[in-house]
Amino acid sequence: MKIKNFRNIFPDMNLARYNLAAWQQPGKDSVFLIGRQVAEAALPGEPDTGVLMLYEFDQQSHVLNQRLIWKPVFDGISLEDPRALYLPAGELVIGLTAVLRDRRGSPIPFPAIIKIDPRNYWQPELPPFLIISTFGPGKNITPLDEYNFLFRPGTDEYRHKLLVFALHGQIPEKLGDFDFPTDLPWAQLRMGTAIPPIWVNDHEALLIIHGITIKKVCEFDLYIYSIGRAKLTRDFNRFTVTVAPEPIITPDDFTAEDGSPLVPELHPDLRRVVYACGGIIKQNQKDTLTIYVNVGDRTTFEVDLSLDELKQGLF
Repeated sequence: MKIKNFRNIFPDMNLARYNLAAWQQPGKDSVFLIGRQVAEAALPGEPDTGVLMLYEFDQQSHVLNQRLIWKPVFDGISLEDPRALYLPAGELVIGLTAVLRDRRGSPIPFPAIIKIDPRNYWQPELPPFLIISTFGPGKNITPLDEYNFLFRPGTDEYRHKLLVFALHGQIPEKLGDFDFPTDLPWAQLRMGTAIPPIWVNDHEALLIIHGITIKKVCEFDLYIYSIGRAKLTRDFNRFTVTVAPEPIITPDDFTAEDGSPLVPELHPDLRRVVYACGGIIKQNQKDTLTIYVNVGDRTTFEVDLSLDELKQGLF
């Protein structure tokens, strides 16, 4: 897969800014992003707790506006990794990971949902969020449409499987599971979603996914992240997925000619990361999917890929 263009949209890396949701209002040039800002790496076993920032970018990917939109008021909760879907009626639905603490103080992630009126993007803080605890801990919650979501529960059973549920009112209802393949070299440990699906028609969507494997690098066993592509098929409330065998983005895509990384990893002795929570088809680039790629848990690259190439072999 050939990357058409890529650009680091946060070249000042004194703060880590990554895992950004993305959306664009119809008929508007601005791109909105909301995601994590982290001042420093956390201790081993702890999440990299930070704040959520809201940004507005122009067509040249320059920041027009930015605002702190959420910060933890105490150590017991953190909001991470938003994935946003702009609905036809103009409302924005965002899936997030809410990291809570158990009685021993250990961090436990749960899926959470927020809905935002687009007229209120720049309010001082996010509206209240709904934690989905019905199915137990988990993360990677991704909106499919206004009422349907998928996420990866935290048990070993779901390392290569996702749970789909519907939310009407406040009552989640499980619709089913679907399986990822377990034999992909770049996703041996587990797989999950990246950005919300790009619906090609009423029943089929391009689904950008991520995979993790473990590889020994020097003296460290590192978690190696990659980004892949798949076709998601919906038959009423049954979902199946077909995954392309090769990844489309790996950490090696963000190295200099001498092989050194373009940006330093936030956790160099733990993982090499490329990950994404947001991606859009911009108003003026209908043949291109722009993905906002977290590189190294440090910064975000805007990466352009051909939609035709992403669909090849799947549709």
